[in-house]
Amino acid sequence: MGTAFLDQLAITMSQQGLSVLSEAFKRYAHLGVAQIGLLFSTVALGAVAGMIPSGLLLMRYGIKIVAWVSGIMIIGVMGALAWFLPRNFVPLIVLLGLVGVFLPALSLTGTTAVTRIYEGSKERSSAIGLRQAATPLGGIVAAGLFPLLLRRWNLKMTLGLIAINVAVWRLLFAWLLPASSPHPGRFAWQDAQDLNCRHIRKSLRVLRMPLVVSLLLSPGQYALLTYAILDLHARWHVSITIAGPVIASALFSGFVSRIAAGILGDKQTSFLRLFQYAAITGVVFLAIWATLPPSIAFAVVLPVFVGLGAGLDGWNGLLTAWVTQLSSPRERGMALALTGMAGFIGIVLFLPVFGEIAALFASYRPAWALLGLLYLVGFELIRRSQKVSQA
Repeated sequence: MGTAFLDQLAITMSQQGLSVLSEAFKRYAHLGVAQIGLLFSTVALGAVAGMIPSGLLLMRYGIKIVAWVSGIMIIGVMGALAWFLPRNFVPLIVLLGLVGVFLPALSLTGTTAVTRIYEGSKERSSAIGLRQAATPLGGIVAAGLFPLLLRRWNLKMTLGLIAINVAVWRLLFAWLLPASSPHPGRFAWQDAQDLNCRHIRKSLRVLRMPLVVSLLLSPGQYALLTYAILDLHARWHVSITIAGPVIASALFSGFVSRIAAGILGDKQTSFLRLFQYAAITGVVFLAIWATLPPSIAFAVVLPVFVGLGAGLDGWNGLLTAWVTQLSSPRERGMALALTGMAGFIGIVLFLPVFGEIAALFASYRPAWALLGLLYLVGFELIRRSQKVSQA
């Protein structure tokens, strides 16, 4: 469990760390606000393309082999990004898209392994919560560490360190995993295709509500990482070395919220009720953040970001628990892949829109208000799902 936690920590440092470096990318390639949104939505677009193949590979080859291959591929792709790092927008967006393609296999192998190991255990919710808590913690480390590295090193060297970090922990995780076969007996590639056609259709029906909620809520995490630093600079003229720890405080709040939700889930508290609390917290603090005037003291910002972290980054483990409840162990990898894909589609669609709205109004506040509206819709869908489950 400890290695799985550290593996996810490293994955998040690479995934969310790229967003933390948005200001550095903006300066390095001379990008506009809308281009930044398009650039980081391309990472999510790559993840959309990689989700279903990752689920197929898990069913065909098992967790251990996919863990090895994903570790080797991610160091190659992220190493290429660090080595070449073009200033031209098109090759830069292509490389970031390739990084996104290989990210799903990293996360899916770890999450699938944990949910299978703790299947039927009374500690399942805590295990899922702890694994998922590594996500905001990785963002905390990235937000606190990467701006400092940029002051001592350049963007290329920082990206190289990110590549090495994720590869080392992923390969260690792969090495420690027991050898396993996804299914007993011979399992042909054609069998996997037929099986997944049926399972994808079935999963889309069973998981339709978690899929929509993932689509609506996932952009919040990436908007917080990608645009909050830029917004802090625009409204209060703070440097990245100050904005980074502020973002870290939000991610720490998400880290605590995920662990607390896991513990409460093991104590038989309804995870859908906890999910409602997380979503409405996001709505409330997005409304506060969208209306906060630049004239207000900067000291007020920190508690607002603590609330934003709980609402925008504290719900992910609850979504995983929801999907786990609705899927069998055999279908788990594909179910998580579909849910993750829905979330990345939401990111792909929303981040460029966020950037365009910010550019159009010369302010980030209308875009944050739109995100709050999405979270309000998500809250209502979760509330209805709980009513249906209690009926």
